[in-house]
Amino acid sequence: MFFETYPVLVIPVSAELPFENHLDLHGDDAFARVWRAQMPQLGLPYLGLPALTVSTALLGRTPVGVQVVSGRYREDLCLAAGEAIEAGGTPPAPVDPLDD
Repeated sequence: MFFETYPVLVIPVSAELPFENHLDLHGDDAFARVWRAQMPQLGLPYLGLPALTVSTALLGRTPVGVQVVSGRYREDLCLAAGEAIEAGGTPPAPVDPLDD
């Protein structure tokens, strides 16, 4: 019913800012922390809702952003909102996946 009134929803990507690399491998408590923080990413696919993450800023060299969600089968709205957010946001920055 929400998406009958509003075309998109903008939410955090995670409940926490980006973690240090491999935090989830530092024991049960660390894994549970990462799991809880990632709920905004994990729940949407179960609901069948399309979502898109858009970078809006840099925290040091790490990109941070928002998640755009729309109603079922409305990926076009996620892409349109993401494009608008990206146009006013932080330019893309390369990320080295091997950089610990």
